[in-house]
Amino acid sequence: MDRPRRVAVPLKWFRARCRHDWVCLLVLALLALIPQPGRAQSCYVSGSFGMNFGAVTRNGGSSSSDVDIECSPDYTGANRTFYYRVCMYMGPGASSAGQPTRRMTNYNGSYLNYDLFADPAHTQLIGDVGSTFNYQVESVVPPGAVVALHDFVYGLVYPNQSVPASYQYQEVGILGTVRYRYNTVSGSTSPDCSSGGLGGGTTTFNTSGVLATFENSCTVTATDLDFGQVSTPTQAVNGLSTILVQCPANTTWQVGLDNGLNYNAGLRRMSGQGNFVSYQLYRDASRTQVWGNTPDAMSTGATDASGNPVDITVYGQVSAQPDAPAGQYADTVVVTLYY
Repeated sequence: MDRPRRVAVPLKWFRARCRHDWVCLLVLALLALIPQPGRAQSCYVSGSFGMNFGAVTRNGGSSSSDVDIECSPDYTGANRTFYYRVCMYMGPGASSAGQPTRRMTNYNGSYLNYDLFADPAHTQLIGDVGSTFNYQVESVVPPGAVVALHDFVYGLVYPNQSVPASYQYQEVGILGTVRYRYNTVSGSTSPDCSSGGLGGGTTTFNTSGVLATFENSCTVTATDLDFGQVSTPTQAVNGLSTILVQCPANTTWQVGLDNGLNYNAGLRRMSGQGNFVSYQLYRDASRTQVWGNTPDAMSTGATDASGNPVDITVYGQVSAQPDAPAGQYADTVVVTLYY
């Protein structure tokens, strides 16, 4: 009967293996103890800011947009609620530096004035860092949840501007700045978000641009032409009226007059008392150029670079003609502006 065999393991090999395993375990333990990089409490802007006023007129225009800001929760593991105070600023764009208002350019020498506000009533102007008014909001960030803030921005294109309507207006290069402070209690940081609380910081954001077009529209108004009270029209009676043309700057235009309601045989006529009184309208003081509604018979002009309104005089005349029954005579003439 064979005796059981014993396998001898060299002690030196076993000890080396044991020492090797111990070293490996120690290395693993050290790796487990290396601290992970910490995440600080912060706010940042998601996306960029942009605003499009669309078409605006001499009455101005308004628009609104927002800046999306996200603030982080307590990452320390203490499960604290943080109170953030966030302040937002916007510097002047490429066309606004040194100007009393912001302005867009059409890149052809003309500018459209506007501003950005924190309120829809357009009273709280948003300026650059250090400006008098601080656009600030406060937010409560509970443990474990990022909170999104929406800082609404209200834009106003100022009224009573007249600029060329040929090209789009734009401003680029507006640099936005967000300052933030956080704490475990509300209202314990400075109003301009520069100090106080447990900490804070500053981040910047860019804009996609502020855009607008100036509506290519004109208005025309006219005063009545009153020849007054006349006796038997045995000789010509003259009168004047005015047409006011308001257009964007550098707009060329023509003004035409139709023939009225009672035109006959080349003559405009006023009607009344079952009869007619003939008259004519002219473009010139000598009353030789009849004013009509065809290209060669219209009054032609242009609005200047400042967009000033233009007054045009209408020269009227009741020619000498047979007597007509007493009473009031009138006609209606349509004024058409072509531009």
